[in-house]
Amino acid sequence: MSSKIESLNKILKDETRRKIILTLTDRESLSYTELMETLQIGSSTGTLNYHLKILGDLLEKTEAKQYRLSEKGKLASRFLTEFPEPESTLKTKKVWWRRFWIVAVLFPTLLLLIFLYFYFSGYLDTYQAVRAVFGFISSVTFVYFFYRMIGPKTKEQNQKDQNRTIQEVFVSGRPPEEVKEAIHSWIREENIKIEVEREGFIKGRIGIPSGLGLTAPKYFEVSFKPDQNGVRVHTEGWISIYDISERSFSNKILVSGCIPRRKGWKIMEHLWQNLRALSK
Repeated sequence: MSSKIESLNKILKDETRRKIILTLTDRESLSYTELMETLQIGSSTGTLNYHLKILGDLLEKTEAKQYRLSEKGKLASRFLTEFPEPESTLKTKKVWWRRFWIVAVLFPTLLLLIFLYFYFSGYLDTYQAVRAVFGFISSVTFVYFFYRMIGPKTKEQNQKDQNRTIQEVFVSGRPPEEVKEAIHSWIREENIKIEVEREGFIKGRIGIPSGLGLTAPKYFEVSFKPDQNGVRVHTEGWISIYDISERSFSNKILVSGCIPRRKGWKIMEHLWQNLRALSK
């Protein structure tokens, strides 16, 4: 029972997913377009698809193809209503990060002022003063990028950003068995460790769990199902930062966590190319 509550809490920790549950509680049922407008996520269908997939069996579709809460979803709504995240907790998070920045900037600034005092008093030479200034700049820069890696995102950033790289590939003229074998071949070539595998779904990982920097683990999810005269493959990939936040893969250079994110992008691109080449 506790594991189910923990799993539910993990699903509902995201603000967007909480908003979906509470909105459907008030409105009973909404179409895909109405959900997009309510959540104010612009034209980012990938973001909405990602959250709908995570919510899973908490939602169901009506005959009119509208989304509504399932029986499990209604229990989740009751859970959110009876045990909302206290406003004091939200304020505590903001205060914590504010204190973090005050200490992180104030401490090296104080050290720099002490070094400058000794320099102008004649106790330190120019070389030592330059080293002190360089150390101050380096420490502040490190703290800034560390914050960018693990710091909480604003509402605007959450609406703009997509936490996972999501792409669908349609493999025409091939049965699911051949597509599955192609996916497994890709997994072997990239040395991906399979964590979960069931019918039509595979989740794998490269790297050390809870790692950071170059060791930040890269996660991959691949689901596939027959569709008309072929197979539709849904792929997702992301890096995990201390298991408290996710970042999508990226083929850009100037992004935080660029090395593992670019590596993850190349691995996913390898799969996309193999699947497209498989199509008849």
